[in-house]
Amino acid sequence: MKRLLTLVVIGIIFTASVACQTGAANLSDQDKAAIRKVVEDTTKIMASPKPDFATYTSQYYTEDATILTSNMPAIQGRAAIQAMFESFPPISAFKVEIADLDGRGDLAYVRGNYAMTIAPPGAPAMSDRGKYVEVWKKGADGTWKASYDSWTSDLPVPGLLVPTGAPAAGASAEVKKLSDMVGRWQIDGTFTPGPKSPTGPVALSHDCQWFASGLEVVCTYSGTWMGQLYQAINVYSYDARTKTYSGYTVANPGGVTQGKVIFEPGTTIHLSDTSVDGKPAKARLTLTTVSPAGGSWKTEISVAGGPWVTTAEGKYARAK
Repeated sequence: MKRLLTLVVIGIIFTASVACQTGAANLSDQDKAAIRKVVEDTTKIMASPKPDFATYTSQYYTEDATILTSNMPAIQGRAAIQAMFESFPPISAFKVEIADLDGRGDLAYVRGNYAMTIAPPGAPAMSDRGKYVEVWKKGADGTWKASYDSWTSDLPVPGLLVPTGAPAAGASAEVKKLSDMVGRWQIDGTFTPGPKSPTGPVALSHDCQWFASGLEVVCTYSGTWMGQLYQAINVYSYDARTKTYSGYTVANPGGVTQGKVIFEPGTTIHLSDTSVDGKPAKARLTLTTVSPAGGSWKTEISVAGGPWVTTAEGKYARAK
C-alpha cells in the first residue's frame, strides 16, 4: 500500500512539473521563503499545548486539499482534514524539517521529515517519525498552501499482526458463505445520533480476510465517524451445531458486542445486543443490493423493545 501511495504522489508531482515547464521560471527565493514561513508558523500551532486546528488547516491547506497516508482512505477537503486532526490524541511534541523544496510557476513540491509525540489520556506517550512529500499551489492572492500531502512512518507497524489465509480445504458450503465479506471495502454515509442531533459524515475502510484456520473471517474498520477516529475488529464464524453465524466486535472508543449474522438473497443482516442510556437495546446493520461491487447499508436501533429507528445509512463499494 505504501508503494502504491508513493507512486500516486510521484505521479502527481511529475504531472504538475511537466505542466508548468513551458514558459515558467524556477521557484524564486521569495516563494521558497514564503512556503518555509507557512511551515514554520503552522508547526508552532501544532506544537502548542492546545492546537487551533481550524487556524492550522486554513493556513496550511487549500480548500480542496487531499491527504494521502497509510491505513485510512484519502481525506479530501479542508473541513475533513480539520476533523481528522481534531480526532488525534493530544500532541506533546511536533517537529518538521524541510529536506528539499523547489518548483516552477505557481506549483511547488516539498519533501521533508517529521517527528511527533502523542500522549493519549491514561496511556503511555507514543513517538513517531517519518517522511512526507507535498504539492503546494500559489493562490491568486499570492499565498502558498499545500494541495496534496502524503506521509509515512519510518517505524515498523505496531501491534498484533493477524495471520490470514484462504478457506480451509474441507470448509462446508455454510462456512464458504463467509467469503461474501472477504475483500477491501470503502464505506461512506451519514450518522444521526438522535432526532434533534445534527447529522455527520461516515468514512471508513473495511478489510475482511480469512483467518489462518480458513474457518473464520477477521475484519478491521478504520476511518472517521462524525469526524472522530473510529476503529474496530470483527470476527465471524459458523457454528454447525446450532446452524448459525456469529459475529464478535471490539470497537474504539470502547465496547464489545456479540451478535449473529443472517444471509439472505441480496441481503445480509447483522444483529447484536447493546444498550442506550442504560436501557437494553438491539442494533441491526442491514446490507442490501449486495453484489461483488458493493451495495447499500443501514443501521437501526430498537431501545427496550421499541420501534426500529434508523441512525445511519449510506453506500459501500469494493476498494480499488
